Amino acid sequence: MVLQTLRKGASGWIAKIFLVVLTLSFVVWGIADVFRGFGTTTVASVGSTDISADAFRRQYLDQLQQLSRRAGRAVTPEQARAFGLDRQILNQMIADATLDEKAARLGLAVSDAQVAREIADNPAFRPPGATAFDPAYFQQLLRSNSITEQRFVDSEKKRAVRDQVLQSFGAGVAVPQVLLDAVNRYEGETRAASYILVTAAVAGPLPAPTEEQLRAYFDAHKITFRAPEFRKIAVLALTPAALAAGEAVSDADARSFYDRNHARFGTPEQRVVKQIVFTDAAEAKAAFEKIKAGTPFEEVATARGLSAKDTDLGLVTKAGILDPKIADAAFALAEGAVSEPVEGRFGTALVEVTKIVPGMQQPFEAVKPMIVADLQLDKARRALLDKHDAVEDERASGATLAETAQKLGLTLQVFDAVDRSGRDPEGNMVAVPGGADVIGGAFATQPGVETDTVQLPQNGGFVWYETAGITPARERTFEEAKAAVTVRWTEAETEKAIEAKAKELFDKAQAGTPLAEVAGAADRPIQVAEPLRRGRAEGPFSTESVAAVFDVKEGGFGITAAASEPDKVVFQVTKVTVPESAPEATQVAAELSRQLENDLLMQYLDAIQKEIGVKVNDRVYAQAVGAGTAN
Repeated sequence: MVLQTLRKGASGWIAKIFLVVLTLSFVVWGIADVFRGFGTTTVASVGSTDISADAFRRQYLDQLQQLSRRAGRAVTPEQARAFGLDRQILNQMIADATLDEKAARLGLAVSDAQVAREIADNPAFRPPGATAFDPAYFQQLLRSNSITEQRFVDSEKKRAVRDQVLQSFGAGVAVPQVLLDAVNRYEGETRAASYILVTAAVAGPLPAPTEEQLRAYFDAHKITFRAPEFRKIAVLALTPAALAAGEAVSDADARSFYDRNHARFGTPEQRVVKQIVFTDAAEAKAAFEKIKAGTPFEEVATARGLSAKDTDLGLVTKAGILDPKIADAAFALAEGAVSEPVEGRFGTALVEVTKIVPGMQQPFEAVKPMIVADLQLDKARRALLDKHDAVEDERASGATLAETAQKLGLTLQVFDAVDRSGRDPEGNMVAVPGGADVIGGAFATQPGVETDTVQLPQNGGFVWYETAGITPARERTFEEAKAAVTVRWTEAETEKAIEAKAKELFDKAQAGTPLAEVAGAADRPIQVAEPLRRGRAEGPFSTESVAAVFDVKEGGFGITAAASEPDKVVFQVTKVTVPESAPEATQVAAELSRQLENDLLMQYLDAIQKEIGVKVNDRVYAQAVGAGTAN
């Protein structure tokens, strides 16, 4: 991630190159006869430039590790290939080699001094808050990304040369005003539509299905009622929570924790405190004598030109008073009392307490269960890794999970039947520790085969599991599936009834009956949606159904699916509002310009590749990514 940030800052055209590389995927992999066997160590060749299998595999593994770090778990090569990571990396390397080849033919070069200046000027190589390049920080960043300085400098020199090739195309492409106007009209157009929402209530009640109808539906849709494959999974979950119950906590430990954390189990005493600060101790003494003789505290403060805001500290705890001596004096007074002069941090002060709110402390016995549970969990976290090692030792000795759990005093959970989606035969979700990782792994292995340990996120523990049995998928009988068949038949017939009713209302409107009359005859209110905009859901209109509204001319009628299926919407477009022509400088113009630049760059790279030739060795490529054949 850091290296990506560094590279982003290294050149203003890097983002454009990246976009071109992604787009180039459709170009490189679409070239006819691009896969041909040649050599034994070359994955691809671009003109006279070869991409070695070692270089490709090194970059592939680097990206695989980064992907694993971002995912928070190991990503297998098979998963990476499913994501298309291998092709993306090869596409990028081919694009880089294409530009390198073209730059070499044009005789372009960048000096070491220029690259050094660019690195020194790059803010990414400065520590946070620094304004100058820091060589030590630069080296730290390189080490954290496992790259040498020479390798990085060479990479940036190549990027700078490629930048020179690309700078002659695409920058500052002017967007024609006619295109801006067209896009603005398309994006800014709004519509108003009157509509009738057709629901199951409008369609009317369905007759109860007959046995023959249900059997016919079952026979026509047998595959949807097929019982899926189930797996019996044995799971040993080692988590702090699972270990906590076995940890002993003495009364003395619990009492000690309670005494050390009094504030956690109650609220401290609070007091309304006022103070007058004097720079002269003698003045403070004289003021105290006046208050002692009966002069109100507020009157003494007013005589010194102080307002209530200047003297009132508010309702505070002892810890909330910054000056410890003032705090001690304030919390030693009785309510309504005034202290003698106190030598505080900011002068000599008189302190008055006008209100005391007593603190509240929960007794030890009331909070003891919570304290014991917290201490057990804390001990369990510390013991987790030792217990993990003990489980691994047992597994290494050949013990089953059941034997391991019994020997170490752990709980083995057995889930008799779980399908791929994590449900039991009744369709209920099963809370399998480790979730999809464990279920997916159980379906990928046969009984008796050892599986990988699943590490739970945020040090939540570890899960070991075994596939203990397999119940193959099978056809259910009609009697087994009858309840589900009834539900599905009802849903299908309801959908048909709604669709038929909507078509009936639509046909009436199309024939000339005003939509309001059509709605009234169906005992449904006519409603209005406005303004409707492309790509934005509104009321019963989903984004897809809004698109249907924009396919109908003003005054025309339409029928579309509602946001809540299987409801339908019968509508009439009552108003079309088209905006004026687009202003000269808009966000739309900037986006269009960027897209035109990318299109030009893609075409340019495509032309270069056709000129110099691109070939990919499918056999070496497949070996490099660990596949039997090329993707």
